[in-house]
Amino acid sequence: MTPAARKPVKSPKRRYILLLAAVLLVASGWSVAWVYGRSVLAGQLDRQLIRMAEVGLEVSCADLAIRGYPFRYEISCPDMRSRDGSGTAASLGGLNAVALVYNPWHVIFEVKAPAVVTVPMTGVSGEITWETARASLKFRQSALGALDGVVQKPEAAFENAVSAGLFSAEKAEVHLREAPDLPGALDGYVSIDALKLKSLPDLEDTLDLRGSIRVAGGTALLAGADLAALVRMNGEDLPVGLDLFEASLGRSSVAASGEMLVHGDGTLSGTVELTLGNATALLQALKPLFPPKDQTFALLEGIIGSLEPAQGVDGVASITLPVKIDRGVASVGFLPLGRIPALFQAGM
Repeated sequence: MTPAARKPVKSPKRRYILLLAAVLLVASGWSVAWVYGRSVLAGQLDRQLIRMAEVGLEVSCADLAIRGYPFRYEISCPDMRSRDGSGTAASLGGLNAVALVYNPWHVIFEVKAPAVVTVPMTGVSGEITWETARASLKFRQSALGALDGVVQKPEAAFENAVSAGLFSAEKAEVHLREAPDLPGALDGYVSIDALKLKSLPDLEDTLDLRGSIRVAGGTALLAGADLAALVRMNGEDLPVGLDLFEASLGRSSVAASGEMLVHGDGTLSGTVELTLGNATALLQALKPLFPPKDQTFALLEGIIGSLEPAQGVDGVASITLPVKIDRGVASVGFLPLGRIPALFQAGM
């Protein structure tokens, strides 16, 4: 082969320049993609705040910032506050969130204690603290798509003009999503482990709570609507399915399921099947919850004593009662059990 037929050899300097140009090109492209993703995330957050404001919930965040270049988006808010049309106000000690560059629609939140709530219409105020509080939020183009939250070792103190309460738990969870088989409906699940009512020292056992509901048209809540607005949107009668409610106190338990309506005045109506395990022991354990001169305890004691329990799971004797709720008044047959407080004030 003659020297003229030889292929030209790239010099080391030229190869270095080409490599540097490729690195700069990739870095520039990545930077453009990061900035674009940041704008998508910021726009989604802005839209959520606007939608909340449209339904009467004002949310503000001091010094909102989005950082994390080059691989993440890190959202920080040192002080978050909210206020709705009724004057109910809340604040958080701080909020941090992280989303990956390639999936800005999925955000992991960490909330800093404390949370402070004030409800002027009822005179209730309270503060909640915790060890850790994290949530996973999956956004869609039009609204929040799903929420999964876990709080470790929460403790809450609430008070009004006449009473006060102090509560603690080992863990609390909440999960919300659009029902996969019913568009527009909201599926919700809540659990609380080892709930302790510290303001009632006579109630020695801790409570384990589980609840699962389905709310027709409830995805509006994920977009920031409050419950009162949702009821009005559904013609003053909002269907709510209580798929499951379980409460365990020592070896005693309560389980309930049924269909209900939330009315425009905040009251509930419907029929619920209530199952009590070890009912006599359960009633005695809950006695400290009843006011000293309230006749409800004696009434419940008489009802339970007149019923024949059936042998349930694990040998636990159980009693099943059909409970009717009419505009907040609960009864078994002709015997009234008491009144369930309205979920919100009419006109909110």
